[in-house]
Amino acid sequence: MSIFTIGLAILVAIECVYIMYLETINPVSEKTAKTFGIDMQVLKDANIQSLLKNQGVYNGLLALGILYSLVVSNTSLLGAILIYIIAVAIYGSITVDKSIILKQGGVAIVTLLSLLLF
Repeated sequence: MSIFTIGLAILVAIECVYIMYLETINPVSEKTAKTFGIDMQVLKDANIQSLLKNQGVYNGLLALGILYSLVVSNTSLLGAILIYIIAVAIYGSITVDKSIILKQGGVAIVTLLSLLLF
């Protein structure tokens, strides 16, 4: 695995941690509302907060999985996680907003290409 690929994978992990922070630690904020395009009144709903926090845990685990795959140099695991992130970004771009493919999946796509090519 090249240094370039490792650097990109770390960026994907950082993005996952940031999303986890917004969803789990700071679900009722202007930044969360703007990032996810959700009205502040909706974010104040306890059910929505529970859903966001649950989703945040998944993002945190994705970050841990990426970092673990780098520590043990497991390219198969890293590739699988990146494919999952890209699939979720594709789903989000189809169901919510087309820009999600680049916002959430952009770095993951470049990282997967780097993993496959280098």
